[in-house]
Amino acid sequence: MRMSAKQALKASANKICAESRRALSAQDRLVQKGPVGKHEIAPVMEARLVTAAWTLRRLPDRERGFLRMRGAVWPEMAREPGNYTSVDMSDFAARRSLRIAPAEIDAMQPTLDLLLLLPDLMDRQILFWTAWHQDGEVLTRIPWAKVRRSLGVTMSRWTLKRHYEAGLLWLAAIIAMQQ
Repeated sequence: MRMSAKQALKASANKICAESRRALSAQDRLVQKGPVGKHEIAPVMEARLVTAAWTLRRLPDRERGFLRMRGAVWPEMAREPGNYTSVDMSDFAARRSLRIAPAEIDAMQPTLDLLLLLPDLMDRQILFWTAWHQDGEVLTRIPWAKVRRSLGVTMSRWTLKRHYEAGLLWLAAIIAMQQ
């Protein structure tokens, strides 16, 4: 039986609240019995967005897979000797080549669906591209120049940061209200 959109949102909100409580207890704070506030939910929400964007980036590229298969079927399309990639992989390439767990894919879609709750399209795009450019880890220094290029806007990094933080707090407040 399929869940309605409202039930899926409620389930996702409950999951994020439970993760917020676990994050609070992991930081040696008292575990709250009552509702979790938006300021406690926002870092968990940010981590979920970054993980969802990273999972989306790591999904297989069907065209690249087709070209690789075509090279295996027709030998004249195969690579020339000595044209292979180097053995040394960067940390980024190694993390990107890891297999995606089914739980990551299951958590990706509800997290990305939460972006639709933001009323402003620009805020949705800022949250998505900021999560996309963090390369799977919540960074203390976000590459705002990359985010600005992806958006195609001329906002300053401070304006982008304000929109990003306000969007996270907006989503956190919506999730906190669902409790």
